[in-house]
Amino acid sequence: MNKDSNWFIDWYWHQATEEEKKLYDRFCDFCDNDFNDMVFGEDSETRSLIKCQSKSNDSDEWQDDYISLPDELEYFSPTWFHTEIKDLEDDAVGQYNYETQTISIAPNYVNDDSHLLHEMIHLYEHVINELPMYFHDMLVMSLYMRLRDKIMGLDEAIMEHSHLLVGWSIARYGGVHDVLFLLKSFDLDIKHGYELGTVFGYGRTDDFKFLKLA
Repeated sequence: MNKDSNWFIDWYWHQATEEEKKLYDRFCDFCDNDFNDMVFGEDSETRSLIKCQSKSNDSDEWQDDYISLPDELEYFSPTWFHTEIKDLEDDAVGQYNYETQTISIAPNYVNDDSHLLHEMIHLYEHVINELPMYFHDMLVMSLYMRLRDKIMGLDEAIMEHSHLLVGWSIARYGGVHDVLFLLKSFDLDIKHGYELGTVFGYGRTDDFKFLKLA
């Protein structure tokens, strides 16, 4: 993963358009306010999953502590990524390119934050999936525990989404959207007051009509 600060500075000040800078600024706001849990950040629900106790060299008493995170999470920065506005192939609305670390949004959809949030889930999942699988599992369980009392019918939605035909049909058009993606999209729908399925996209708001918020 490219973490060169000069790479970002050159892009932001010499290549990005004013509209792309505005898109990037919204991206940064969402990183801070909506995705802190995905990097086990302070004050997030996932933080408890890395909490432990330890003894210092000067004391025999156990003290609250935290297990060290991989650098990709501990030092995660929006400056590792770019945002751009451009027409995409196959009339796509948005895209995350992990090779260039760039989120692209089609011009007609740049003011609809649900599409940016959708691509941001892909971005964070790519970071997570480069790490041992237990980080992925920790996020799945944390999101599930957070949402199970908020969404009536959540288990049914997860089982329906886990069917091979659903995964295969969505992957044909937009790549893999796993259970972690589903749960995080519901979490963002609730936070932003969207109908369930909005951030997920692919017309899934109709599929999730049976879900009710508690």
